[in-house]
Order: sequence, then C-alpha cells, then structure tokens
Amino acid sequence: MGYQFKTRIYSESSLEKNTNVILSLKQSHKIINVLRMKANDDIIIFNSNYGEWLGKIIIQKSIVSVICSNIIKQPKIESGPSLIFSPIKQARTDWLIEKATECGVENLLPSLMKRTVVRKINLERFKNNTIGAAEQTGRMSIPNIEPIRNYEEQIKFCVDLNKTIIFCDELRLSPLISDFHQELNAKDIAIVVGPEGGFDDSERDYIQTNIENLIECSLGPRIYRAETAALVALALFQ
Repeated sequence: MGYQFKTRIYSESSLEKNTNVILSLKQSHKIINVLRMKANDDIIIFNSNYGEWLGKIIIQKSIVSVICSNIIKQPKIESGPSLIFSPIKQARTDWLIEKATECGVENLLPSLMKRTVVRKINLERFKNNTIGAAEQTGRMSIPNIEPIRNYEEQIKFCVDLNKTIIFCDELRLSPLISDFHQELNAKDIAIVVGPEGGFDDSERDYIQTNIENLIECSLGPRIYRAETAALVALALFQ
C-alpha cells in the first residue's frame, strides 16, 4: 500500500471506520500552510489506543478534519527504556526529547540534580516534541512524561516500577554499557544520565547506598554532552 510514505498525524480522538476527526488549529495550519495538502488527500491518523488509520482530508475554511477509512496497523504501545535526565537549555532539551522518542523511550523523567541549571520545564512543549518525533518515525505511541521531580524521587519512581537502574557515570572507565546491554530487556531498565558538569558525589553515594538493582557503567572513553550521553545509551536498547 505504501502508506508509510504518507503524512502521519497523531490524535487522541477515538478512531473508527467513517469517524470524522477534527484536528487542532496547529495541526490544521501545518497541513494547509506548511505541507500544502489538499481536500481528499490521503493521510495517516494514529494513536496507541485505536491503531493507525488511512483517512481522507476535509478542509472547511482553516479547519482540517480526517475521515477514517481503513485500519492499517493495530493498536500498540511501545515498550522501551525509561530515561532519567537533567533539563538543559531549551534547544538542546528539545533535541534530546525528540531523539529519545525516536529511539523508543517509554518514560521521560526530568530530574533536578545538584548541578542542574534549568530548573523549570514546559511539559506541553515536551509532549509536542514527542508527537512530532512519533509522526516522523512511524511510532504508534508517545512516551509518558513525568513531572519534574528531585533526583531521588525519580529514582524511587523507577524502583517502584521494578526497573533496573543503569547509572551512566562519566567518571567510570568500566564496565562499558555495551558489555551487557544484550542481556537486558529494554522495558525493564531506567537509564540515568547526569547534568552539565556531571554527577555530584552525593548522587553517586545515594544510588550506591539505596539501590539494589543497580548497574554502574561507562559510556566509553569520551565525556559526552548531557543530551549526547542519553542518546548513546538509548540507542543500544531501541
């Protein structure tokens, strides 16, 4: 059918045969003014609850709606790693959220660490970044985004979900994360990467003292930027 080459749009609406789904003003603007799509053009509309549907565009003034015709993929929620990270400058955080979504992250957990510089986040902006990445990559679901919490709280959140904590420490030389990643199921792990300037010793002490299901590891011989470290680790488990 070649549907994978068609424009994909995410919607949280119910998707069923002959359903008319009205898109948001932002989505309508993108379709009409950016993508230059026309009435009756084919489009893909999807979410993890109702699957992926082929539809036709209807344009009424500045509002676009989609009539669902045929389901082409069944509903699915991707199971992947969780990521505990420290927010950084806006453009770099946008890039991190987008690429983490492309790499299959399931839970995004922004964390306040000792050396965190950016201490406020825009959850709606985060969600928009995940939606754009899901639309681009063929992913069916978008990641769950948790509110920003203290480092210890985000660790506990993942421990309560029975996650293995993968602590990526820039000061370690071994073991390498690549030595054992094939032995772990991606959905069962939470990757922890540090902020700009790295982890504080108290954060290392906390995790060593309080976490039993823990793997401390190195990402290799280089000290990466915060957003690069996250992607290096996630790429192994996608």
